[in-house]
Amino acid sequence: MFVVLFAFLAFCPSTTAQALFGTSFIFNQFNGLTNLTFFRNASIVSNAIRLTAQSEQLVGRAFYSQPVLMKDGNATLSFSTTFVFAMVPSKDKLSRSGMAFILTPKKSAHGVLWGKYLGLLNKSSLGNPSNHLFAVEFDTGMNDDFDDIDNNHVGVDLNDLYSIKSEPAGYRIDHRSERLLLNDGHNIQAWIDYDHIQHQLDVTIVRAGLPRPKKPLISLKNKTLSSVFEEEMYVGFSAATAVWYEEHYVLAWSFSTGGVSPALNVSHLPSLVQSKPSRPLRVPIIAAIVVLLILLGFVGGIVWWRRNNNRDDVEDWELEFWPHRFKYKDLHLATKGFRDEQVLGSGGFGRVYKGILPVSGLEVAVKCIFKESHEGLKEFIAEISSLGRLQHRNLVQIRGYCRREKQLFIVYDCMPNGSLDKMIFGNPKTVLGWPRRYGILKDVAAGLLYLHEEWERRVVHRDIKASNVLLDGDINGKLGDFGLARLYGHNEDPHTTRVAGTLGYIAPEIIHTGKAIPSTDVFSLGMLMLEVACGRRSVDPSLDEAQIVLVDWLRELRANGDLIAAADPNLGGGYVEDEMERVLKLGLLCCSPQPEGRPSTRQVLQILEGEVSVPEFVPLPLPQKPNACSCARTESSYCASSFESLEGR
Repeated sequence: MFVVLFAFLAFCPSTTAQALFGTSFIFNQFNGLTNLTFFRNASIVSNAIRLTAQSEQLVGRAFYSQPVLMKDGNATLSFSTTFVFAMVPSKDKLSRSGMAFILTPKKSAHGVLWGKYLGLLNKSSLGNPSNHLFAVEFDTGMNDDFDDIDNNHVGVDLNDLYSIKSEPAGYRIDHRSERLLLNDGHNIQAWIDYDHIQHQLDVTIVRAGLPRPKKPLISLKNKTLSSVFEEEMYVGFSAATAVWYEEHYVLAWSFSTGGVSPALNVSHLPSLVQSKPSRPLRVPIIAAIVVLLILLGFVGGIVWWRRNNNRDDVEDWELEFWPHRFKYKDLHLATKGFRDEQVLGSGGFGRVYKGILPVSGLEVAVKCIFKESHEGLKEFIAEISSLGRLQHRNLVQIRGYCRREKQLFIVYDCMPNGSLDKMIFGNPKTVLGWPRRYGILKDVAAGLLYLHEEWERRVVHRDIKASNVLLDGDINGKLGDFGLARLYGHNEDPHTTRVAGTLGYIAPEIIHTGKAIPSTDVFSLGMLMLEVACGRRSVDPSLDEAQIVLVDWLRELRANGDLIAAADPNLGGGYVEDEMERVLKLGLLCCSPQPEGRPSTRQVLQILEGEVSVPEFVPLPLPQKPNACSCARTESSYCASSFESLEGR
């Protein structure tokens, strides 16, 4: 029988043999192997695959030499892989690159680009179904072009570099959530498993040597790869560097299509962390002993004080929350002890400090909130945990929180160009041009639409104003400061709360009802649009009496057919008149005193995008019955039916 089986295997096609037994291999190290293929910069260095060296604009690829059967007829096969990788940053610690585990029908690196493309695709091939590319990226660069969530994340890519799912790099062990810096030189082990029966893809990472976490970092359910995989695919790795660079290594690897990938022996793997040179002892031993004896009590006292002063009180219920809970001592170090020179701004909720996290080097903003009592503390942190899962290019990302006695700290991404109000009202050296202003208004509307309609729960911001619109390095607008935000289900009614917000931006009905709903955010958005277009605040007592209240002045100009005269004079006429008029009319619509007279957030974005025109102002007659249309009796009154033509577009 064994002779027959041997003869069958000897003469049957390789794909038939793979379908019967699957493909499985393991490399606990790499030394002089002939069953790997390298392209571009990739090579074997010190028993490891080095995909890129420390140089600019490189691409490196390494593959298992033989193609792997990934389809049996129309059925996609399961696969499992684990590998240990390391990214070694340049000496100046500046690096914005990345690497990826890939399955592709083509081994060649022809036509792929370096940098943010990770050696996977180029600009013209993005999103092309004919790519048949599956990749799990380990990305250390934040690229707005691909809607990256941060500069230290893991993402799943299908035929594109817009990840279908991405998460900040990290893991959870023993009820602790730990962030993992991808490019600090330490060895990291990854597991990628795809179950073709359950259509489930799991991605897990942890510091090499630690046990595998039970909960994956990324878990995609009901995700079939049948349209991505071809019958035979090559499996391997790709990496690239940009102007800032890092070395990318794979130190061990196993793969299987016939079951769980073989376990790796990671105990013998070398460390690529750059060690600091030791310094010779220059102080005589006797003098050192004398100094230590003298300072022993003093140092002991300082250690005791610092341990107690920086102690974090963590309650059991806090372990369930994500995003990451930061240690107080890390935030204290990041903000240089919360010094006054680190203050970015302050408000009713407390001060905001600029900081640089000590491990990752990530620039953040830390909001310090003093809470008089512990009442509602669990609900507050639960809400911050929920808001931390918001991911949109026009929202400032919440990185985590910290609690210390009566102080709460919320950690956000830091925006290098500050807030919009400083660009408009802060006497900047250069005037923010109209194209930038118009683009920022569209950014804010897009972020607000995500909060109101596109996330799993409805979020009402409640404090939209120019100082809460932050600008990134490319002057893109991001809506921030969720300190007043409230969230509830799409089919739930909002709870009545105390009046919150900023005078001049608060919708009039909140004074009576105390309920914040999407239309109250639209009112604030309308006021923001008017301020940006006119270059002045909603209330300015220094102006003539007729111009003190911006909305009243604009209504008068509109009635006289001279609305465009309100455009910011600092623009010097450098604006598109149709766009300026569109913003002014739309802003007045949003500031309608009656909620039913305001457009929805989606309609606001459609109008700003030019997909539909601004509805004409329709004065309404006085209501004849108590149940008649309750629009305001002023010239700015419009019936809600004015927006019926926009529905469904």
